Amino acid sequence: KCKRNPALHRVIHSVQKSNNGRAPWASDLKFGYCKRGFWVNRMMCCKDSPSIMQCTSWRSWGGVAGGDDRGEVELGGYAFYVMVSVAMASYSALLVRSFAKYAAGSGIPEVKVILGGFVIRQFLSIWTLITKAVGLVMSVGSGLPLGKEGPYVHLACCIANLCSKYFSKFTNNEGKKRELLSGAAAAGVSVAFGAPVGGVLFSLEEVSSYFPPKTMWRSFFCAIVAAMTLQRLNPLHSGKLVMFEVTYHHQWKWFEIIPFVVLGAVGGVLGTIFLRINVRVARYRKTSRVGQYPIMEVAMLALGCSLVNYLIVFLRGSQTELLAALFSECKNSSQDVWDELCNTTRAPWVLSFLLVAAVLKLLMTAVVFGARVPAGIFIPSLATGALIGRMVGFAMELLQAQVGDSGFFSSCVSTTRCITPGIYAIVGAAAVLGGVTRMTVSLVVIMFELTGGLEYILPVMVAVIISKWVGDAFGRDGIYDEHITLNGYPYLDNKADFSFAERASDVMSSASLCCISLHGNTMRSLEELLEAQPYQGFPVVTSQDEMLVVGYIARPMLGRVLQRARERSGVGDDTRCTFTAGAPAPRDASFVDLSPWLDQSPIQIVETTPLDRVIEMFRALGLRHVLVTRHGQLVGIIKKKDILEHIQIFHQRDIRSRMDSTV
Repeated sequence: KCKRNPALHRVIHSVQKSNNGRAPWASDLKFGYCKRGFWVNRMMCCKDSPSIMQCTSWRSWGGVAGGDDRGEVELGGYAFYVMVSVAMASYSALLVRSFAKYAAGSGIPEVKVILGGFVIRQFLSIWTLITKAVGLVMSVGSGLPLGKEGPYVHLACCIANLCSKYFSKFTNNEGKKRELLSGAAAAGVSVAFGAPVGGVLFSLEEVSSYFPPKTMWRSFFCAIVAAMTLQRLNPLHSGKLVMFEVTYHHQWKWFEIIPFVVLGAVGGVLGTIFLRINVRVARYRKTSRVGQYPIMEVAMLALGCSLVNYLIVFLRGSQTELLAALFSECKNSSQDVWDELCNTTRAPWVLSFLLVAAVLKLLMTAVVFGARVPAGIFIPSLATGALIGRMVGFAMELLQAQVGDSGFFSSCVSTTRCITPGIYAIVGAAAVLGGVTRMTVSLVVIMFELTGGLEYILPVMVAVIISKWVGDAFGRDGIYDEHITLNGYPYLDNKADFSFAERASDVMSSASLCCISLHGNTMRSLEELLEAQPYQGFPVVTSQDEMLVVGYIARPMLGRVLQRARERSGVGDDTRCTFTAGAPAPRDASFVDLSPWLDQSPIQIVETTPLDRVIEMFRALGLRHVLVTRHGQLVGIIKKKDILEHIQIFHQRDIRSRMDSTV
């Protein structure tokens, strides 16, 4: 079984291991190269040196440019930083445009739509997999405020889809294939963050529309194998599964719940601001001439971001290094530049830079996310929140040092160090990511597995739920749901509640109903039907007068069967086609049997079925359509598009009624 085969999960991880290994190299390439090998990243190049700043094996681009003057070296490094960043980002956009347009973005919105029952052709193809894997290294390495973790879900689903083609269990059953993709999504998050449990919960909470118990434990097995393979292969050369392990020696105090709640509220507000800006930019990108020149747009974005990032010391390096420094204790900082985070003598400078870096990171990410390059949103959101949280924690530390162990800080009397800014960074990171994605349970577990800090799970829970409440006050849709709506995908949110008084007959399409009779069809008549009608499938009835349902045949299947029949000798325009089971095989040139490709048990409902029940059927079964009958006779068809249009009309009426009642 493909779903239970560890080989599938090892393939998933091998692709993502190459991304984990190459992304740091691509990011370091903006600063210089290793003398021991051009392909070696800075950390591995300087592993034998006392510190990265004292590494003699690393050659900076400023030094290559020549000159002994410090200003010339710095200017040369700045110029190379910008040029390499623009080149990498442009190359990533070129790959997407040339080979696979669906490799752009994180891919999670489309995965949600596919698991909801919609088909997006070529989205899970091998070209999309290769293009996204290579382009992701370039786009993240360019320094654009994008992450590589979210796209791992798309990469894992591509591999699962390619694997499923070798097993008839999945090729002949769309429901089984969607269960396989749910497990692949869990594996993607598992290797992205080293979070197998968080991956399963992410697939359950955020991605899957239908998640039965058997899918849960299979996804859990999938995530476990992926995590074990991750630890065995050790792509980050740390020997640990946890990405940002924290070992604070000072527990948080109960009075800190108040700033944690504040951070949660700030995270909800910042998430809402991010969504508003990003949706407006994405809508402008789709409706203006900017969208017609994706490579030029990405190059200009990379130019602007690199010019700004180099000037802000906290944004100059990789986002992973930034998060590791923000989450750490002061004494655990190993790079001179990060020691400034704990410099109390320059407190105003540190607070100002943290605030400026957070604002710039939020704005740049909101503008860049959605450009035509492979990109994720997890790490940039975490970095923004960590900057805000570190700033609040540092301010609390300064306040406690100024006030002393009295009043609000009376519980600090028996401790040598009362406030740990790193805890605030973790809480702030979770709050902002929760505000952007509206994730709750899965986010808390991912943060726990990401940092290994079980004792800090309560502050994270408080911040995430407050962020969710505040964000929902401005709108319930997260970033993925917003992009689903923006792209016009037919998706029924399984978290939305509806209460309709209408029945199936009020929503069904009957005027444009196009059926195929059981008998009396020829090759010419069916081919003309395909040319004249745009529908993706056709109900098959006994006759146009009787309209008793016999089955349903999909348009792609009918087209392929007719095309293959044309290749046989003796088949012409007047050759008879029938859907009757048990008819002679198509060896007879005067006969084409279509019954093997006929779905003889399509989903049918009666016209009096409540609309609420119809919506639940679409959600649970991932349906694209249902046939509506009256005493066995076909009277209409309900497509997912019809449901969505009715929901939109309902929402518009609800808004107008609220406005009228307010007036």
